[in-house]
Amino acid sequence: MTAIGVVFGGPSPEHDISILTGLQAARALHDAGTDVVCLYWTKTGQWKQVPPTSEAAGFLEPTVPGSSDVDLRVPGGFVEPKRLRDSPIEISVVLNCCHGGPGEDGTLAGLLLAAGLKVSGPRPQTAALAMDKVASAAAARAAGIPTIDTAVVTDTHHTELPPTPWVAKPRFGGSSIGVEAGVEDIDTVRALGRTGAGRAGMVVQPFLSGWIDLNISVRTHPTLQLSEIEKPLRADDTVYDYTGKYLTGGQGMDAAPRELPADIPETVAETIRSYARELVPVLDLSGAPRIDFLWDGADQVVLCEVNSIPGAWGNHLWQASDVPRLQLYRDLVAEAEASKPGLPQWAATSDGAALRMSGSIAAKLT
Repeated sequence: MTAIGVVFGGPSPEHDISILTGLQAARALHDAGTDVVCLYWTKTGQWKQVPPTSEAAGFLEPTVPGSSDVDLRVPGGFVEPKRLRDSPIEISVVLNCCHGGPGEDGTLAGLLLAAGLKVSGPRPQTAALAMDKVASAAAARAAGIPTIDTAVVTDTHHTELPPTPWVAKPRFGGSSIGVEAGVEDIDTVRALGRTGAGRAGMVVQPFLSGWIDLNISVRTHPTLQLSEIEKPLRADDTVYDYTGKYLTGGQGMDAAPRELPADIPETVAETIRSYARELVPVLDLSGAPRIDFLWDGADQVVLCEVNSIPGAWGNHLWQASDVPRLQLYRDLVAEAEASKPGLPQWAATSDGAALRMSGSIAAKLT
């Protein structure tokens, strides 16, 4: 049996969290006897193979201990460059542990599929849809799922704005980095859009003071299953940001303060479960995405966003739902292995007739 590739890192603001997610997955699979190839995507876009027993501190060094250069060929997959002949790295499937940016928005998934590899998580088209806060909300509303009012802001234009104060967010970003609460003016939003993930576009939403975060994860392999619902605990009435998710509790996201399962009315819990089930076919979800909602404390629930590759693959939600960490990883891999390799929808099906009839290009330009 060929190895399982675990890919993490990438040129994204969530690079560090991706490393932690990947190292956890690689170590769990390796310790269970699985042949694992650990593939680190650096901040500058290079590929390195690193030991599956690597520690996070090693990635603070200029060169990760035990690392070696690898290339990604399209087609061909991962190879070790050699002086005389490159050596292919035999991988049956890739567990994608990249968060944010090109690792989560479908760019990497499309590249891996084009290289001839099978890859976990959502299809490239689904990943791109989930990453776009405007498009994913529109798809949800079309299915009758309420969402937060969202306005698009560019340097020269904006759609109809909700009442202030706002939460300003990168349009094509994760759920934490670059999010600013309490914004009151459009110039501030545009300034945020000139830095970091905001450069690809910004959105603003009303700051729903007093509303409560409620998160759930879904998976479709081996069958459709919903996790327990969590209520993240915030120190004050702010957004649930990067610090709250990853830098509190001492050990990252698995130890972040939360109520799990959330102590909420059953009617609210069933509303969230119903919306989550509906979003699976609407967004064509696969893998183990986390779906974030906001609740007003009474009877109103709105979709916040969909995270197609959540931090630590939402392990804490699945452990609370009697799905051990190792089983979660194995099921993600099994789902990918059962998928079709490559990108058949991109396969060339033309017969050359248009080329034979075209004549000279120069003649077409006159």
